[in-house]
Amino acid sequence: MISIGGIAIIALLGIIAFFTSAQIFHASSYRSLINIKDGNFAEEVVTADNIQNISVVDVETAQKVGDRTIAALDNPSWYEVDNEYNLIIYKGEQYRLSPINYGGFFKYLNASTHGIPGYVLVNSITQEATLVTLDSPIRYSPSAYFSYYLTRHLRNQYPAYIFGTSFFEIDDDGNPYWITSVKTPTIGLVGGQKESSFVITDACTGESTEYTVENLPEWIDHAFDLSYLMNLVYYKYEYINGFFNFSSTGVNRTSYNYRSEDFVGYNTTLSTDGVVFYTGVTPANNAESVLGFILANPRTGVVKFYDCSGAEESSAQAAVQGLVQNLGYVATFPTIINVDGKPTYFMTLKDNAGLIQRYALCDVANYTQAFQASTLEETLAGYRKILGTEVTSQEEPIETLSVSGEIEFLYTAEIDGYTYFYFTLVDSNNLYMSSIENSNRQVLLQVGTIVKVEYTKSSEDGVYIVKSISF
Repeated sequence: MISIGGIAIIALLGIIAFFTSAQIFHASSYRSLINIKDGNFAEEVVTADNIQNISVVDVETAQKVGDRTIAALDNPSWYEVDNEYNLIIYKGEQYRLSPINYGGFFKYLNASTHGIPGYVLVNSITQEATLVTLDSPIRYSPSAYFSYYLTRHLRNQYPAYIFGTSFFEIDDDGNPYWITSVKTPTIGLVGGQKESSFVITDACTGESTEYTVENLPEWIDHAFDLSYLMNLVYYKYEYINGFFNFSSTGVNRTSYNYRSEDFVGYNTTLSTDGVVFYTGVTPANNAESVLGFILANPRTGVVKFYDCSGAEESSAQAAVQGLVQNLGYVATFPTIINVDGKPTYFMTLKDNAGLIQRYALCDVANYTQAFQASTLEETLAGYRKILGTEVTSQEEPIETLSVSGEIEFLYTAEIDGYTYFYFTLVDSNNLYMSSIENSNRQVLLQVGTIVKVEYTKSSEDGVYIVKSISF
């Protein structure tokens, strides 16, 4: 039983900890916890010249396609896929990686002798999900219990450490590890905790090794926690004019700090520095526009600001959703890419099932300049046409041909909300495809109608795209 004197000592320590660490007394120290560097947009942001660098699969999509893979396990009811799905670079390709967890305490009692059999990878370009099974199962996990509970295991190994978030990663051979940050107070007794080093734990054997940021293995993409980095950015912007700044003079916010259940204010993308988190920066009193954006590197902890004013992300989302309002598709939170020197929002458009149906690009400076299409290549070409920066091909122009004849077979189809007429002509094996946009009179077409069409060859053998039609 604690004596009155003991209680008094604990209370006194609490008071000392508060006064030596509280933000109200140390605003300038909290503001100095991070140095936000100025980024070089032209050199560091992914360009449209290599469209395969654009990650199209966000966390939500990865969850939908990746969670289904667990059914392939021998006892799938024992396990569940974590919602993490962090973007990583593995063998030169982009993937979303997520660990498999035990399904709960009683399921753990059955599964613990078998361990966790593997993890889930989702290709961030093709959307293909793979359940990777291991020769040696994962024993140490945040979802395990007793001595295999990761946090308890780490505390036994490093009893004096303050641990932060643990990330699941795989090395170049696909072996699983946990990357756990170590926090050190820098302001007073407990305040200003900075992630100072990282413990890498073999998820199968439990063996751990501590690393500094500078000597982290190359295969690690996630060491710093995004919430930790964004809290440091918050302090940097919030206390620009001290703690007592009731008018919020000079204060900026990030889209991350505006996040809610319906608005997730960040996304993951690539830069020349590797995997980075993107979020916009807005004035505190005006969330309708951005001053620029931030790229935060979870491997190095480096945060860079890119000066780029324009519309904030939700305005861009609304603009591209307006292009497909008849289809009801929903735009994802954007990432940023460089299209011919223009800062550009990239989004995917999803249907009610959460599956990607279209791709969209939107000019940050002028969100009315937006374009969407069913492929990345078509989207980029259409967007460049709007910007007036379309690439002039050095190849010979596509030849336009013409033909006249009697319709032998006629079909109609609805594709992405548009009507298309497919028909063949007598004495011809060609299949012609004509959009309703060519002529509304096409609704009068029938077998036996004599038509004259101008057409080009499509990329699909035996199908020809009608450019004009008369009858």
